[in-house]
Amino acid sequence: MKKMIKSILIIGLGAALFSSCMLGRPAKEDAPVRSITVSGSGSVSVKPDMVSMKFIVRTTGWNCPQVAERNAINTANTIAAIKEAGIPESDISTFDYSITQDNSHNYAGEYTVRNTIAVVIRNIDLTGKVIDAAVKNNTGANGITSFEYLVSDKATALREARTLAIKNAQDAASLLAGASGCKVNGVLEIREDYTSAGRGNEMMFKAVSMDSDSGVPTPIVEGNITITSNVTVKYELAN
Repeated sequence: MKKMIKSILIIGLGAALFSSCMLGRPAKEDAPVRSITVSGSGSVSVKPDMVSMKFIVRTTGWNCPQVAERNAINTANTIAAIKEAGIPESDISTFDYSITQDNSHNYAGEYTVRNTIAVVIRNIDLTGKVIDAAVKNNTGANGITSFEYLVSDKATALREARTLAIKNAQDAASLLAGASGCKVNGVLEIREDYTSAGRGNEMMFKAVSMDSDSGVPTPIVEGNITITSNVTVKYELAN
């Protein structure tokens, strides 16, 4: 009986020592993931089919109520002219309105009322006609503060640009990995930003600076819009 108890104690002590060794041994660390990070870019050139513009109606004077009333009349005339040029009311909105007084001198200066009208032109062929109606014909607007070409189906062009950008990144990763004796195993992370670039302000100033008495319609040459997708992709590498 004593021998049996002694054996049990020895076995129990051995098990405890083995367990203690197992607990004290540090866990095996995972091997670090080898990776490569590359950039890719893809661009698509498309023809714009819309224009976004902002006309400003600016009025100045010493009597604030009179200046505000005159500005309201000029603004109403401008909106009516834009509608007559073929733009529906749903595409015309007030973007900004302000009344300020010139305090740059030692005395109270003139008041300035500004009413900014935002217009979306969905038929790009009407752009010159709208500019003439609002600005050249002395209707009431006396400036254009924004001119931008737009694409109604931007999603399709952006999808194509993204596809080209990812392919560009994949080609770069495969080339670099192959040259270093590795191969691309999978994607770990993707970051993206995109831009849309087209001409705008240059044509805006040309349109406003034309002689209102020339009788020549304001020319608009839309050119193309370039939509670019830029991606940064992190790939896992394998032997």
